[in-house]
Amino acid sequence: MTRLNYHGFDSQENQEIFKNNLILLETEIRKRYINRLETFNKENLEQNPEPFRFLNSENCSILAITLPIEIDNRSNSIFYFLSTPSTRNIDIIILDDDKYSDLDSYKHINYFFTNKIFPEYNLHESQIILRSGGFYDRQSYDYDIFSKSININKAIEAMALEKFAIDAIKNETQEFKQINQTELSYFAKDAFKFPFSIIDLKPLINLVNDEDFKYQLDQAMAAYHENLFLPCASTLGVVLETLCIKILEENKVKKVKSGDTQLGVLKDRLHQEGITSRRDHTRLEVAYKMRNMASHTSPGVALKEDCHFMLNVINTIAFEYLQQND
Repeated sequence: MTRLNYHGFDSQENQEIFKNNLILLETEIRKRYINRLETFNKENLEQNPEPFRFLNSENCSILAITLPIEIDNRSNSIFYFLSTPSTRNIDIIILDDDKYSDLDSYKHINYFFTNKIFPEYNLHESQIILRSGGFYDRQSYDYDIFSKSININKAIEAMALEKFAIDAIKNETQEFKQINQTELSYFAKDAFKFPFSIIDLKPLINLVNDEDFKYQLDQAMAAYHENLFLPCASTLGVVLETLCIKILEENKVKKVKSGDTQLGVLKDRLHQEGITSRRDHTRLEVAYKMRNMASHTSPGVALKEDCHFMLNVINTIAFEYLQQND
């Protein structure tokens, strides 16, 4: 089979240019995004900044793919600015030719990437904030994504990125309003309904694939939504216990006795069995202490941040120690 043709864009030099230009684009678009929020969404921003996923670079990642001309004789790249709370990755990739072997079985190239490639990077379509790309017929212009001296303002205009950023703000605002107007009992049925959560919950719930875990996480997020951070932190402790039991079972550890299901016992068992690393054992130890201290903590931001920490521990431990189904 003839190798796919990238017209030189797959060279190391061009990949570095691609990466640098994307960072420049992201930085400028974020400035405009924040300016838009401060001008037309000031009250929403001051009351609760969490719905606005593009606000801080440390909570966003970039995934970019250089495309061969055979894809559609036009597109040279596709890139995504993604919501990845507390995580920052920049992945500039070129897929092996055989990855495209079933491309035409997908209705659209976007489905190919979100359904096939995203899972390989532990990503989900719901994490997309902005999406765009470059074109072979623009390669001689100074606004092309591979240009050595890119004109950022022209590139943003050509790719309609500012419009996409405004659309993202409107969608985030409307989703949050809809959530605030919805009965609490609705959220206790489905944690997927929290697009502004500190982590994206859908990949996590799909990975653990346990009804008790899902129900407990639903309850925790329902409490979080109502600013009930103390019950949220307590319930997240139960979620973490369920996750630890799941990991022990998957590693064929002798069945955990009903009296040994407290988080303190479970985290030690995981470490004694050689399953968790010293670093992750320490992480679980901190979560355990945080859960026990929650009832003695002053309400407000401190306890809210405890919930964020515990959510991130749950997410990290799950993706590190549970088998991911292909």
